[in-house]
Amino acid sequence: MKTSSKIKGVSSRIQAGIWLGGSGKQLPLSNADRAFATKMYREAVIWQKRLDFALSRYVKKSVDSLDEPVLNSLRIGAVQLMILGTPAHAAVSATVEAHTQQKTRGLINAVLRKIASHKEKDLPLHIKYSHPEKLVTRWVHRYGNELTEKLLIWNNSSPSLGGYSFKSNPENSKPGLFLNKYRLLERQGAFTVPTGFYIQDEATAIVGQGMAELPGTTVLEIGAAPGGKTAHLNGTGIIFAADKKRKRLNRWLQNRDRLNWQNCFPLTANSSMLPFKDSFDKVIVDAPCTNTGVYKRRFDARWNWSEKLENELVLIQRNMLEDSAKAVKPGGILVYSTCSIEPAENIETVRYFEERNSLFQRIDFPSPDKTLMSQGFLSIFPPEHQIDGLFAACWRRTT
Repeated sequence: MKTSSKIKGVSSRIQAGIWLGGSGKQLPLSNADRAFATKMYREAVIWQKRLDFALSRYVKKSVDSLDEPVLNSLRIGAVQLMILGTPAHAAVSATVEAHTQQKTRGLINAVLRKIASHKEKDLPLHIKYSHPEKLVTRWVHRYGNELTEKLLIWNNSSPSLGGYSFKSNPENSKPGLFLNKYRLLERQGAFTVPTGFYIQDEATAIVGQGMAELPGTTVLEIGAAPGGKTAHLNGTGIIFAADKKRKRLNRWLQNRDRLNWQNCFPLTANSSMLPFKDSFDKVIVDAPCTNTGVYKRRFDARWNWSEKLENELVLIQRNMLEDSAKAVKPGGILVYSTCSIEPAENIETVRYFEERNSLFQRIDFPSPDKTLMSQGFLSIFPPEHQIDGLFAACWRRTT
């Protein structure tokens, strides 16, 4: 694709439009242009609802009915003007130039000029912070307006760069909030992962470390890819890492080779296919979920949320837990974790399991700080703990 132009920054807008269109194509950009393209893309996805609410005042038909290239260009321009603070002349001219459909450039230009002088009045929380309305209503009912607003602000902020250091600490790194071996790194241009370092949020490292601390030398990890928990389990015994998606397991294999994991073996399977019974000291279920605890890091996940999706996932989670429990030896440990903050996926799934499985007695999940705990569960809430929202529970099988 030809990207040359006398107007500065056109290529980065073209790249952002390509990504918004769903393509992973990479244009040959400078580091600065790629960073700006990434910023525009991320923020346009995050602020989609607020941007579309403003755009709807200046387009004749509904925003949703616009052709995708037109809507993507409008969002790229609007996010520069409304969120990123890009000077109006640069945002409008470069975005119009980057729009590849000549016949609709006039529309892009006219609408973005109006957005440049757009004044926002008081907005409802779900529009102001660009989240699904029903989800925000639910959170307000559960947490109240003030705490919900803190959660929404957290979700829309930029994530820190950090990870767990399994060898020496990287230079110019700082310890995390709860784990000394978790290290926060400075973002400085192109980044090379240090040797023996696994990029992840501190909450994931806390869950992984807790899983490793629980007793057991034969371990079955279900939903293991790409390996964020396996990295911590490595060295505790023989690890069988199962995931139903081969593509994800390929990433697990790459991490195994990079970090030189020993006695860690992949399995392509879901929990219902596993042939094991009474076989493992420790069985770990890292369940698929709505990701409501990690919207800061998985910034597009909010637009997949629905009550229907949650209900479907709750059924999957309960079945996974029931299936996986069969593989635990008498005296062994069962662990359940999600990256959700929704009770239906966490405490309610725990209660469902406990009502049907009297052989499993709940025990406290290991934690580096008691403030992260509730009723024996690891229960991390982002605005309170300043790390991703994760949940973990564990049981010991009595006989």
